[in-house]
Amino acid sequence: MTIYYTGRGDKGKSEMGEKKIAKDHPLFELLGTLDELSSWLGVCRYKKLKQIQEDLFIAQAEIGMKAMGRRYTLRVTRSMTERLQREIMAIDKVVPQIKKFIIPGASELSAKLDYARALARRAERAAVRAKASPELLQYLNRLSSMLFALARLVNFRLKFKEENPKYR
Repeated sequence: MTIYYTGRGDKGKSEMGEKKIAKDHPLFELLGTLDELSSWLGVCRYKKLKQIQEDLFIAQAEIGMKAMGRRYTLRVTRSMTERLQREIMAIDKVVPQIKKFIIPGASELSAKLDYARALARRAERAAVRAKASPELLQYLNRLSSMLFALARLVNFRLKFKEENPKYR
């Protein structure tokens, strides 16, 4: 039988290795936000997102090991961020140049990707509070940009017109 709970976290603390850490600790906020982002990317079900979900599991392992005070061998690296940058540049060659802000939601998938972008930004803020590695901070920053570019690519390929705020 699979055990889905231990009951040891019922009083607001969780065990991380030998340590008990309060569930409102910045590291747990970051872990939860990364998990939420990965889950939402699963809702999007877009082919380019599987590798990002894999990256987010590496990020969670890195943060978990940090929480336990252990040396972490799994970590987000500069090459992962560079891969995102290459994706952004490839998308930028396809979609029209941005001249104004864009209202999210031209298509259902682009709206989901825009929501993922907002979650990535929240994860980045949580990573700052948790004092995450510079590589993870850079990755999350680039991830939000890549998700924005991907939302634009989806709209472009579906021939959905992007709308701009009117500010009235």
